[in-house]
Amino acid sequence: MQAEQLDILTERLRIRPLEAGDAPRLAALGGRPEVARMMLTFKAPWPESDVLAWIEASRYRGAPGFRLAIEARETPGLIGIIGLGANPATLMYFIAAAQGGRGYATEAGRAFLAWAFATFGLEAVEADHFHDNPSSGRVLRKLGFEIIGQGSATNPLRLEPEPITLYRLTRNAFEATQCNS
Repeated sequence: MQAEQLDILTERLRIRPLEAGDAPRLAALGGRPEVARMMLTFKAPWPESDVLAWIEASRYRGAPGFRLAIEARETPGLIGIIGLGANPATLMYFIAAAQGGRGYATEAGRAFLAWAFATFGLEAVEADHFHDNPSSGRVLRKLGFEIIGQGSATNPLRLEPEPITLYRLTRNAFEATQCNS
């Protein structure tokens, strides 16, 4: 699937390729300290020039290792991102704080994972979250992810290693949760 053709629709959301025009909004949303400290690669503040480079480096090229924009269909404009890292396939996402608590992360995750499992023939996807971000863990468990261990990670705002929880979701477990949803 070409990037320009990639368009995942849910009842309330559109997931599409990130564009250079998303940089100002992504810098504003993702560059907030309370957001950036939960993500591995975000900075606070996050200069638009760095965001543009991040978007370019993470374009969809037909294989894991990309990030996409999440928009609310009723009000177009970036409200978050979702992506799939490579080796191992790893889910990442965030929803803007103003859009939190509406189930958008779970809705986007379900549609994105269904597409990713089908598109890439993946047998499993991994994910993680910092311990001080329990809402991310709730989303992952709603999607069917199971805890597989503990670890630690740093980011530009966490200079010392901080605890993270590691998750894994198999294709079979995801398909089973979708049948029961």
